[in-house]
Amino acid sequence: MESIQSRLKQIFYLDLRMLACLRVGLGAITLWDLVSRADSFRAHYGLEGILPPGQATLYADFNALIPLHLWFTSDFEQACLFVVHGLTAMALILGIKTRWATIISWVFINSLHIRNPMVLYGADRELAALFFWAMFLPLGARWSLDMTQRLEWQGKVRIEGWLCTGFILQVALIYFTSAWSKSGESWSDGTAVWLALNIDTYTSDFGRILLSSPALLSALTYTTLIAEWIAPLLLLAGPCVPLRQLGCWILISLQLGLLIFMDLGLFPLVSIIALIAITPTRKAPLNDESRDHIPPNLLMLQFAAAFFVSLMLIWQIMLIPNAFSSNSVLAKMPEPLQWLLKTTRLAQSWSMFSPDPPDSDGWFILEYQGGPKNNAVDLLKPTKPLSWEKPSSQKDMLDSDRWKEWFNKTHSRGLSWKQTMRYFQEHYATSSPADITETRTHLLLWFIEESALSPERAPKRHLLTRHSQAPSGSDR
Repeated sequence: MESIQSRLKQIFYLDLRMLACLRVGLGAITLWDLVSRADSFRAHYGLEGILPPGQATLYADFNALIPLHLWFTSDFEQACLFVVHGLTAMALILGIKTRWATIISWVFINSLHIRNPMVLYGADRELAALFFWAMFLPLGARWSLDMTQRLEWQGKVRIEGWLCTGFILQVALIYFTSAWSKSGESWSDGTAVWLALNIDTYTSDFGRILLSSPALLSALTYTTLIAEWIAPLLLLAGPCVPLRQLGCWILISLQLGLLIFMDLGLFPLVSIIALIAITPTRKAPLNDESRDHIPPNLLMLQFAAAFFVSLMLIWQIMLIPNAFSSNSVLAKMPEPLQWLLKTTRLAQSWSMFSPDPPDSDGWFILEYQGGPKNNAVDLLKPTKPLSWEKPSSQKDMLDSDRWKEWFNKTHSRGLSWKQTMRYFQEHYATSSPADITETRTHLLLWFIEESALSPERAPKRHLLTRHSQAPSGSDR
């Protein structure tokens, strides 16, 4: 048993200085995220927004331990929760009561997420997962105002064993399971990256330049697969520091590519912060006391970490024969275990562009008939003339990553557009009252679909829903 423990310490360890970088990175990303969400605060979190609090949990595949954002639902109360969340992130950056700041941040991030699950994407799931495992780590041991943790870990170089095993495995599994699920034809014939870059809503201007180089994109497809298969294994090459460093830098390079050539919101930045945290900087001396040092008050935390690591591994193993379907695995488990997995958000599946990237894409137009001089207006871009032409940039399609997720998920799941249309119509009436006519108005939501495989074919218009309103305010 002792040899297993010793082997575990050789493989799973984290440099305390890198944990300080993780602490600052998590706090900074949280602040950035809150500021970006504030842009559409009333729409996404307000009582008169697109998703009433009472309906939020219907769209969530996870639980929040303390769902504050569902308990305090007025716009003022939501704003106060945003402020407290931001102050907690500041405390994390400075290293004030670090463990409590990390725990409270985890509670707040899950509460915020469950208030509107329809605007979440990969970065949110990864950030919640990192905060969960960060609760087991001494993030304030270096470069912080947390005197307690600094004294506990004074003179130590790194932390080893169960407390950091979960964090390292979490990072590795994100890439390994993503590679495993890339079983589609496009990944075997080399066209996957080309298809991914044809998704205009997720492609940057730099990414569009690459579309003219199919040979390069084919090479990038196979390079991505190789990196996602091999680099996670290198992250577990603990005793060989250069190999683990190589694995980290391969994956950081992959994320830098996503950051430059695609528009995936905070996902590449969150991933880079996690990879920097597990990058070894030096090998601990053989006589370093940190190899056997675990403060007595953290022994129970070790047992908890070992339990959750085992639970995460069992979950990931069960995903493989179930085609990475979380719902299929959850259905086979008793309800208490389902609750635990969903509350800790260990019931996770990572499958970006899997098994294949989609071969069609499109954009939305919310046509309002009854605008100035009875001209049609696109309420998604009310300051510009309505145009059926393809937007020149993904930034001209929808205002933010959150809106992209809302529209894409509502469309792909076949959900009702009623609340979305009501919000945009009321917002337009408030911001441009002079443009509202006394005649009957019509609101039409269109999805303009184009095929990556048949670029010569004209984009096809799909009318998703229609709403008419009489001058008196009665609906039809």
